[in-house]
Formats: sequence, C-alpha cells, structure tokens
Amino acid sequence: MKISVSTGWLEKKLGTQKMFRMMKEAGIDAADYGLSNWIPNIEALKQMDDYKRSDEEVIAHYTAVRKMAEAEGIEIYQTHAIFGAFAICDTPEYRDITRKHILATYALGACYTVIHPIATPGRIMDEKKEECFAYNLDLFRAMLPHLQKYGVKIGVEPMWTRDRDGIIRPTVCSRPEEILEFINVLGNEHFCACFDYGHVALTGNDTGDTVGGAIRKLGKAMEIVHIHEVDGIQDNHTAPYSFHGTMDWEDIIAAMHEIGYAGTVNFEVGGQYYAKYPERLLPEALRHLAAIGKDIIG
Repeated sequence: MKISVSTGWLEKKLGTQKMFRMMKEAGIDAADYGLSNWIPNIEALKQMDDYKRSDEEVIAHYTAVRKMAEAEGIEIYQTHAIFGAFAICDTPEYRDITRKHILATYALGACYTVIHPIATPGRIMDEKKEECFAYNLDLFRAMLPHLQKYGVKIGVEPMWTRDRDGIIRPTVCSRPEEILEFINVLGNEHFCACFDYGHVALTGNDTGDTVGGAIRKLGKAMEIVHIHEVDGIQDNHTAPYSFHGTMDWEDIIAAMHEIGYAGTVNFEVGGQYYAKYPERLLPEALRHLAAIGKDIIG
C-alpha cells in the first residue's frame, strides 16, 4: 500500500519536477494529480489550458508530466478532473473537457479519475433526489465509452452543499447508500467509490453517518480515498489529528482494515495545511503526512 498526496497546491508553489522530488524525499510514493481547480463559470472554463489543447496536445502534455513523476519515483495513481458550479456543468464544454481529463488520466498512467456527481438545483438532503440521480446517470453514461477506451475508472465522491444560511448540508452522494446505488446501476468495472472523509464528517450530523461507519457500508466499493480533517463547520482539507479536528481516527483506521482497503493512503490536503509553512519546511509538512500514512497502514 502506497502513501499519496494531492498535487494541486504543491505544484503551483513548487513546479512539477521539484514537487515530485520533494514528495519522494519525504516518503511519499504516489500522487493524486490535480487536473483542475474549482471553475466558477463558462468563461473561466474556456480559458483553461486543457480546454484549448487538442487531444494530441493533451496526451503530449500529460505524458511529459508522467515522465517527470517516474524520474523521481512517484506513481500517479489517480487524478481529479474538472469541477465547478452547476452553471458550467450543464454545458457541452464541460462534458468535452471532462472527456479530455479522462484522456489525461490515461496519459498520466493512472487508472482512476475523480469526477464529482453534480448537485442539481434544489438538491439538498433528499429533496429532488430522483431528478438529480437521473441527471448524473446521464452524465456518467456519456463518459462510459471513453472509460472503456482508455481503461479508466471514475471514483464517485460524496458531496455537500450549503443551505440558505450558508451551513454545509448533505446533497448528492452524501449518503454511502447513494454512491452504491450509482455503482450498482453503472457497473463496478468503470465506477467505484472515492470516499472523501471530510465531506462525510461534515454531512454526518444530518445523515447519521460517522466516517468509519460509512467506510464499513461502502466496503470493497471504496477503491480510492480523499483523506483529510475538518473542523465540523468548513471543508478545511487539513491533516488528520489537527487540533481543531472532529473525526475519530482510531475508528476510521479500524474500518479501513476491516474492509480490507487496498488502495493508496491518499491525503487530499491543500493550502489550509501547507500555506503557513515557509518553503524550506514543506518537506517536514510532507514527512508529517507520510508518518500518518505509515501509521494508518501499520
């Protein structure tokens, strides 16, 4: 089992080659390669490099990234495709760049990409569940020929939304049962669960799920993960065992072992974890994550 980190913030700060080298020296074995940040509108989507690239250019660019990772001894195990507001998701441009990100995943040598299920308007708690489920089935089925062509699997992630008061509440796939429903309909050859620990911690007061309990419900369907800590109010994406954290890590680790989880121990931590470290201490920040990863594995 390998220890992995998400690349988004690190790559912006350090550049690609330096990032992979620092990861390896810190005891990180693999990467969750970020293909996109949150995109707010169609104008921003059309400015993305991947939107402007041809398929041949996508392959060339991400093959070069894969070679940089390989040179430093890093495996790119999974990717994170484009995600953003519903206004961009309900467009042909969004579907086309999602297709390109499946192609990029193939070029990077990864077998998994995370594509968010879309919270359609009005989908909070179980309101408008059927309408939202049908929308996402159509989206995921449209990707199936590309998944089959390139040998890539989509990780379906539990999501959250905000109510009128700005409080995080459940939405599409917040319940593990809904993730399993998607996989059962779509088939487990090209779909699995990408379990986001922080997201489930944030919505668990409404759904009744603990993080460890949701892991046990998903079982073998959980093939990839986004491990991070939250404060119970915001989606902080910081390191496990943070002082403001709310999660029962002993139960979480026990649940991972109980289901026989065999994917990477992947930390989806971002700027709220790294940003206050000066660059000279980023290796120590990565070593801290590696130490937690080794403990989880052990």
